[in-house]
Amino acid sequence: MTAGMITIARPYALAAFEYAHDKKELAGWKAFLDSAAYLIRNDSMVSLIANPAISSSQLLHFICDILMPLLDAKKKNFLHVLADNKRLIVLPDIAALFNTYYAEAEKMVKVRVVTAVAINDTYRHKLMDALANRLRKHIAIECEIDPSILGGAIIRIGDRVIDGSVRGKLNRLLAFSLG
Repeated sequence: MTAGMITIARPYALAAFEYAHDKKELAGWKAFLDSAAYLIRNDSMVSLIANPAISSSQLLHFICDILMPLLDAKKKNFLHVLADNKRLIVLPDIAALFNTYYAEAEKMVKVRVVTAVAINDTYRHKLMDALANRLRKHIAIECEIDPSILGGAIIRIGDRVIDGSVRGKLNRLLAFSLG
């Protein structure tokens, strides 16, 4: 997401979230926006959106045909507004922002854990429980493997980073000894 795209996407995401929250349809709107974002990220779809020979109404009709099982009148109208304003391309950013609002409403925190080797389910559950107790929120863990950290883990919670990696410790030791 670029800053410009976030600025464009924010009012649409907020409007969709507020509507879905008020109508208690958060899960349905999340599924719809996630599916629409997935569709829009497709290279062929990006080419169609960029093609000046394809009208907004043609794009809208095509997208609605694909997403039909997820659509109701309000979601279709939402897509119509985006198409009329030439904003279909920001659907992935709208979905990402909506998901952020959704996670906040559900008191859920997305945590990214980077380790040198894969972690087992037992360790994953212990980590989730410890973080849930500390943050007092539900935790969704995304695991990533990066052998370059040598050992330990790097935990990212929003904009906070806890670097417990061997590489990080060695870098801090080196900085301290040189410094």
